[in-house]
Amino acid sequence: MQTVVIRVNKDKFVSDQIGAAFFFGEIITEADEMGIDCARATLAQYIDNAKIPILITSDFENGCGSMLKGLTPLPYLMGLGATNCEEIAYNYGKATALEARSVGANWSFSPVSDLNINKRNPLVNVRGISDNPEVAIKLLKQVIRGMQENGLAACAKHFPGDGLDYRDQHIVTTNNTLSFEDWKKLSGRVFQELIDDGVYSIMAGHITLPDYQKEIFENGMKLPATLSHELTTNLLKKEMGFKGVVVTDALGMGGFSGWYDKQRAEIESFKAGCDMMLWPTKHYVKNMTEAVENGYISMERLDDAVSRVLEMKEKLGMFDQDNHAILLSEQDKQFVKKTQQESAEHSVTLIRDKGNFFPLSPEKTKKLAIVPITHHQPAFEEAELLCEELRGKGFEVTYLKDGATDVEIDENDLVIYALFSRPFRPIGFLDFHSSEAKKVSSYLKHGIDKSIIVSFGSPYFGNQYFERALTYVNAYSMLSPSVKAFARAAVGEIPFGDFSPVEL
Repeated sequence: MQTVVIRVNKDKFVSDQIGAAFFFGEIITEADEMGIDCARATLAQYIDNAKIPILITSDFENGCGSMLKGLTPLPYLMGLGATNCEEIAYNYGKATALEARSVGANWSFSPVSDLNINKRNPLVNVRGISDNPEVAIKLLKQVIRGMQENGLAACAKHFPGDGLDYRDQHIVTTNNTLSFEDWKKLSGRVFQELIDDGVYSIMAGHITLPDYQKEIFENGMKLPATLSHELTTNLLKKEMGFKGVVVTDALGMGGFSGWYDKQRAEIESFKAGCDMMLWPTKHYVKNMTEAVENGYISMERLDDAVSRVLEMKEKLGMFDQDNHAILLSEQDKQFVKKTQQESAEHSVTLIRDKGNFFPLSPEKTKKLAIVPITHHQPAFEEAELLCEELRGKGFEVTYLKDGATDVEIDENDLVIYALFSRPFRPIGFLDFHSSEAKKVSSYLKHGIDKSIIVSFGSPYFGNQYFERALTYVNAYSMLSPSVKAFARAAVGEIPFGDFSPVEL
């Protein structure tokens, strides 16, 4: 069994007996021109050409619109954590499932189940729901139920838990640095609760758990879960009793590289206990066949993997039903849009308002300046949307893309510094650099008493850069619904939330 990447080619279609196919917008490069209907038709070819029903999967971490334009993006999981609402969490999972099934997908590599314990972790941040296991377990269970009860297999990731290291497993192997006793109370507890509640699959990360592992690799280091029999078979499958599918994180990531040559690494990963490979080489099936025939991979290990995959497909009803796309009804579409709006509007968190600026009104503060701070270029469009939203509420808004001068600050009643960030956009830490850093420092130099800070991204910027700001808001997502939700909360149309999903 393997997972392969779909590459769209209008003129040619090649099929193989595969377990699953992975797709997303950056691979379906013509998705904008093709539209949802054509993307759906392309995926249908894979479904039609599979003798054994095929899993169609993607990273629907925050709704399907994050992977395929034309579908609906939802606020990042940490925004969902800020709602602290089980009903919204269930609807979040259900909305994802409905849209995924509408294009023929039936498996999502989500939800991210890592606790963002280390504020400097560059990869989890707003992708994780909380740093608190109680909050995470309560809400993640509902997200998973919403997905799986509506035909979409969930995948808790990244075992044994990201969010502790300050590094990125896309680049290097990372570590879960908790003691094993603490791990059982934190990361391990989250995964155990989700296993006990019936999550269908778990993604093994390129992450070690040094305090548990005893085996030492030839270079003197400990192997990541994707290559570690101790972690994936002994701990996850045997001690924790996980009976579902274990899929690797992407095999092209730096955290998986360099332990073995690439083709051998795939075999070692399967031997360690990973049942499906995400993005194996084209030689994987041939190499696996040889490894089974020469006895390096036991039939027992092969049977274990195959049975787990087939059992997940049975749970999804894939042998008893048409597995093609299920088009959304008008009621479904309204439900998805309502879920998007509710999850955004209930997530905007007022951390402090010592300036007593809220609610804003054109009568008190007519002239507003918006200063965007980001190194993710598409976010400037969301900053412009914020300007439009506030203009629509009666304010005179000046958009200062390049930063505010003293004169421009003096000319406006309030300055709103809008911070936009998300992990992996671009690769590296979420810190502000160069011109962005200069914009950050400007609020201290002049007009600090008339500054509002709102983070559409990392919740930690408040203390990292803006601890002296009088008014600070976390909105968690640099997406249109979150921008609109902040604008509505700012003028008092909806209340701000007061629950932070992470310790600040």
